[in-house]
Amino acid sequence: MRKPESTAESDGFAFPGEWLQALVEQTLAAIYVIQDGRFKYVNQEFANIFGYASPADIIDSLKISDLIAPEDRERVAENVRRRAAGEVPEMRYSFVGLRRDGRRIHIEVHGRAMPFDGQPAVIGLALDITERKLAEAASDEKLRALFEHSPLGIALVDQQGRHIECNGAYQRLLGCSDDVLKKTDMWSLVPARYADEVTGMRQAIENVGRYGTIELEYCRQDGQRVPVQTCGVRIAGHGDQHYVWSIVEDITERKSLESERAEQLAALKALNKRLQETQMQLLQAEKMSAVGQLAAGVAHEINNPVGFVKSNLGTFQSYLSGFLRLADAYEAALGARPPDDPSRQRIRDVETEIDYAFIRDDASTLLHESLDGIERVRRIVADLKDFSHPGEAQWQWADVHNCIDSTLNIVANELKYKADVVKDYGQLPPIRCIPFQLNQVFMNLLVNAGQAIPERGTIRIRSAQVGDSVWVEIEDTGNGIAPDVQARIFEPFFTTKPVGKGTGLGLAVSYGIVQSHHGDIAVRSTGEKGTVFRVTLPIDPASGQPEVKADV
Repeated sequence: MRKPESTAESDGFAFPGEWLQALVEQTLAAIYVIQDGRFKYVNQEFANIFGYASPADIIDSLKISDLIAPEDRERVAENVRRRAAGEVPEMRYSFVGLRRDGRRIHIEVHGRAMPFDGQPAVIGLALDITERKLAEAASDEKLRALFEHSPLGIALVDQQGRHIECNGAYQRLLGCSDDVLKKTDMWSLVPARYADEVTGMRQAIENVGRYGTIELEYCRQDGQRVPVQTCGVRIAGHGDQHYVWSIVEDITERKSLESERAEQLAALKALNKRLQETQMQLLQAEKMSAVGQLAAGVAHEINNPVGFVKSNLGTFQSYLSGFLRLADAYEAALGARPPDDPSRQRIRDVETEIDYAFIRDDASTLLHESLDGIERVRRIVADLKDFSHPGEAQWQWADVHNCIDSTLNIVANELKYKADVVKDYGQLPPIRCIPFQLNQVFMNLLVNAGQAIPERGTIRIRSAQVGDSVWVEIEDTGNGIAPDVQARIFEPFFTTKPVGKGTGLGLAVSYGIVQSHHGDIAVRSTGEKGTVFRVTLPIDPASGQPEVKADV
C-alpha cells in the first residue's frame, strides 16, 4: 500500500503524518479500505481477526466475498456498493465472517464512502463481536427465564397497546389468561379517572421512548381494581414499528401499609400536638408565676418609698399650713405700718418679684394633687400585689369582683385610651378558686377586648349568680369574630394578630385555667361588630357538682 508522507492529498486517501500512520497500524481496532471489491488496505488487527499472519496476505489478494459467509455475501456486497456509489454516506451493520481456518465469526462494521487514489472507495472499522453474540444468546435464555419467573408483571405491547406477550405474574395480577389478554389493549385496563396519566405515558413513549414509574390502578377481569406501579420502555421493531415493554407491580399490600402508617402518623401528630399544647401551657403558667413573683417583689420594693413619700407629703402639708398662717400674720402686721415705711415697700417688691399671690394659691393645689397621685400609686401597688400573689397559688375563697377590679387597675393604661369600662355587677358570693389564675383570665379577656376596638368604644362587665355557679361576661363594641375563627380561638398558637403582635396562647391558657376550675368559657359574636366572652365558674368545685357550661 502507498504510504504518503504529507498531511493531505486532494484526490486520494492519506494519513496526516507518520504519527497517525503509526496509530492506525498499532490500534486494536481493525481498519480496512475497499475499492473495486478488493481490499486496498487493512491493518494488522484486521488480519488477526480473520486469522491471517500479515496484512499483505489480504491486500490486493482477497476479494471481500472471501471473508464473508455465503448467506451474507450478497447483502454485504450491496452495502459496499451503495456506500462507494455515495447512495448512503455511512453504514453500520453486522454479518457472519469466515476466518482463514474456516471458523465462522460475527463481525460488526462501521463504514463510510471516501475517495482513494481519486476513485470511490469505502473506509471502515471492523469489530469481532463473536463473544458478544454468544453472550447475547446465553443472555436471551436467561432473560426468558427471568421473564417467565419474575414476580413482577411484564408485558410486551405494540404501538396501539395491544398485548403481544405476557408473563405469568402479569396474567395472575389481572386474573385472566394470555389468550384473553391478547384480545385487549393495555390502555383499556386503566380506569377513566387516570386519563391524564395515560395521556402522559403515551406522550412520553412517543417523545422520549419511556415513561417513568407511575402509580395508578388496573381493572381485573372480575371488575376489582388493583393499585399498581408501572414503568415502560420503547424498543424498535421492523421498519417504523415499535413495541413497549411494560413492567407492572401489584402494590396492594404497600398501599395498605401506607394507609396504616398514615393513620398511625396522624395519631402520633395529634398526640404530639396535645403534648406541645400541654407543655406550652405549663411554660406559660411558669412564666406567669415568675412574672407574678417579680411583680410582687417590685410592688413590695415600691411600697416602702411610696409610704415615706406619702408620710412626708402629709407632714409637709402640715408645715405649709403653718407657714401660710404665719404669712397671714405678717401680712396683718405689715398692713398696720405707715404707708411710707421703707420696709413695707421692700416686702411688696419681693412679693411682686416671686409672684407671692400665685404661689400662695397654687402651693395648696400642688400639694393636694401630689397627695392624690401618691395615693393612686399606693392603690396600684396594692392591686399589683393582689393580682400576682405568687405565694397564694392555692385554692381559697375569694371575691370575683375584687379579682376583676384589681385586674382593671393593672390594665388601666391599656384600656383608658381605647374604651370606657362600664361595670354592671350582680350579687356574687365568694367562690373557691385560685385568684392568681382568675386574674390572668380576666386580664387576657380585657386586653383582647381593648385590642378589638379600633378607635373608641365601650367594654361592659356583667356578673350574676345562677344556682351553684356564677358567671362573668366581658363585652366589647370592637370588631367581631368570624364564625370560622370562633371555632379555633381557643387553640394554642392560633392568632389573627400580625406577626410579632401575639403568641396565640392567651385564650388557650385562659381556657385551660377555666377548665381546671371545672368551669367553662364561651364566645358569642356576630362576626361584624361586638364580642361577648362568658366565663362560668362553680361556687365550690370541690363540692362534687358537675362541671358547668357557659351559656351565651
